[in-house]
Formats: sequence, structure tokens, C-alpha cells
Amino acid sequence: MNTLQAQRLLARNIHLPSLPSVMRKLSALIEDPDAGARDVGQLVAEDVALSAKVLKIANSSYYGLRERCLAPQQAASVLGMKVLRNVVMQAAVMKQYEHLKSGAFDLDNLWRHSILAAQCCQFIGRKCGSRIGLAADELYICGLLHDLGQVVLLEALGKEYLKVVEHARSSNLEVHVAEEQLLGFSHPDVGALLASQWGLPDSVHRAIQFHHAGDEQSEADPLVRLVRHVNRFTHSPAEAGAELQQFLGLDSEALAQLQAFASQAQAGIVL
Repeated sequence: MNTLQAQRLLARNIHLPSLPSVMRKLSALIEDPDAGARDVGQLVAEDVALSAKVLKIANSSYYGLRERCLAPQQAASVLGMKVLRNVVMQAAVMKQYEHLKSGAFDLDNLWRHSILAAQCCQFIGRKCGSRIGLAADELYICGLLHDLGQVVLLEALGKEYLKVVEHARSSNLEVHVAEEQLLGFSHPDVGALLASQWGLPDSVHRAIQFHHAGDEQSEADPLVRLVRHVNRFTHSPAEAGAELQQFLGLDSEALAQLQAFASQAQAGIVL
């Protein structure tokens, strides 16, 4: 973000939410060599509403569990703590903004897009992780949070942000372009600042900041390029598939597998 954009954001008094407390505690547990799946599960179980959402996600078709998890402790044991961390992040962020769902902004559509991007990033990480430089579970977070700045702006600006979205729609502009025109900064700027405040790696900040950037800004960073291509791919799989194929060096069969995965994953998303 340039200095002018930062000044405009601060002038608007945009509030950046804190990392959900459960995520801070969960990260500490995962780093603790003496903590195990039972401890992690117990932490999640302390919040009944969050626990229910975590179990709903964990039991979705994406994770393909043979037996339905009935408790967070079981989910932690079956999925592994790092995978559960992604599930909890997804559940906690969605829970934090549930109060916005009744408005004119289609929040469910944004969540579906973000979750699909996360799942595609993770799928690609498992297939081509050495090219990107991050583990598949870390790539999941990049996809999940890349558009979170939109939700932060919606909460902060309310009707003013809805006018930005309507301007984008009526003028046939991408949302980030309309944001720049009317606000002087965009949701990638806000999302990158949020990732920094939450203590996420610099690589995640960059992936969020530049997921709408041109080739010249992303060419040297494979993670940025991945999130940019996946963002396009999840919106238009047929049109953007060739770009993603070229970037990753996929053959036709591998691309077909990714497209089939995306189609299946999209159908199985739970909110």
C-alpha cells in the first residue's frame, strides 16, 4: 500500500478487527510440544457456537471423513491440529461477521468464493507445493482471507460501501477498481493490513495485497501469482484455466483434475 492510500484509510478510521482470541490460543497450543489433540479440541469446545460451526465444516464432503465427528476433540485427532487450525480460522472469521448477513451485500457468495479459493490453493499446494514455497495448509489461509478486506469495509462503511459495490456493478468494473475510484484504497490494501495485524507471515500479506495486481507486480513472487490466478480461476474456471495451467506447468490431465476438483468442492461447500 502506498503512503497516500494508507493516509486515506486512516482518515476513514477503518477499524481492523483483532485476531479472534480462539486463534491466538490455538496457535499457542499447536506450538506447545506438551499439548495434544485433546487440548486443542477442548479449547474449541469452550465456545458452543464456534464448536458447532467447526464440526459442520469438518464433517463436510471436502474433508471426506469416514466417520462423522461428534466433538472437536475427535476432529482434532482425525484431521490433525494444523488442518483443524484452518477449519477453526474459517469458522471463527465467518462467526465474527454473521451480523452482516441480513444486509444487501451477498456475504454468503463471498464466503463461498473465499472457501473455494482456499480449497483450490490447498489442492494445488499438495500437487505443486515446491513451486510455491508454502505448505498446502498455509496456502489454504491465503485463499481464505484474500477478500476479507471487503467484509471489513462493509462493516466499517455500511451503506457507503454498498454504493461502491453498486458502482462496480453498474459500471461493469471489478470491485477493487471501484474502491480505488471512490475510496482511494481497496480491499486488498485493507486485507494486507489485517494480515499484518494478525501476525500472519509476510508472504500472506503480499498474496492478499497483490491478488489483483498485474504481471509486473507478481512475476517474481510465485505465491502472489498463485493466489491471483486462483482468484480468477474460481470466478471463471474455463477462461482462467489456461493461465493457471501455464503458470503451474500442468498437463491437460492435471488441469482437468483441478477443474473437476473445483466443481466438486464448490458443490460441497458448507457455511
